[in-house]
Amino acid sequence: MKGGCQHMTPVTEVYDMAMLVIQDYQLDNLAKADYNAFLTYLEGKLMVGIPEIEAHMHDLELVHQENEQEDGTVQIETYFTRDLSNIEKAIISKAIVYKWYQQIHQDRVVIQPHLTIKEFKQIDGNGMKQRSEQLDKLKEDLMYDISNYQLSNMSALPYWGN
Repeated sequence: MKGGCQHMTPVTEVYDMAMLVIQDYQLDNLAKADYNAFLTYLEGKLMVGIPEIEAHMHDLELVHQENEQEDGTVQIETYFTRDLSNIEKAIISKAIVYKWYQQIHQDRVVIQPHLTIKEFKQIDGNGMKQRSEQLDKLKEDLMYDISNYQLSNMSALPYWGN
């Protein structure tokens, strides 16, 4: 099949939105070196991010489809099983950003016990507290957007809709 799937949103649209926020030279280098590995990494963030929002949004299932390219090669592309609104794409991209930042923060927490306090402060300074605050802010923004989404789609919620 050439050209993708009708009425289904490619995950790359959500990834593009997330990458507008994510500033990570290692991730940028991965995208340049091996784009499929980069997509796999982002799909991992998507898969752990979906449970954060799945209870608040419906039908976030994914489907993988083989698409034949013009040069005859076959590329596997991933789509949501329905066409997402821009608001839904933004919320999902924020979940990816949140999971990415959570991993960055956790990586620092993991190395802390292996260093003396002096060594850790030299490496991190006051960054741990600032990253924790930023992580909390990302989560708060995500939950705020989900609440607004739910309020704007009240008829789709149980007990309010059909």
